[in-house]
Amino acid sequence: MKIALIGATGFVGSAILKEALSRDHQVTAILRHPEKLTVKDPDLTVVKGDIMDTEQLASLLKGHDIVISAYNPGWTNPDIYNEFLKGSQSVQQAVKKSG
Repeated sequence: MKIALIGATGFVGSAILKEALSRDHQVTAILRHPEKLTVKDPDLTVVKGDIMDTEQLASLLKGHDIVISAYNPGWTNPDIYNEFLKGSQSVQQAVKKSG
């Protein structure tokens, strides 16, 4: 299965990434800061992406069987609630556009 995983460096996302790779899935990790991901695996592709850029995200999601979002705008973000909502809405729109 081809999985697009948003937020693979966070607490939840890293656990999902580990599990998906252990089950031999092909994973594309979509990250704000790809350099933070230290996992190396032949089934892992790492790409830089901004989930607030719906068009860019839609192009990154094309060809995947499933999209998993572990997006978190940051626990210290003073506007975490609104940022989470905006990010989640952008992911939903990108999934629809990606086909």
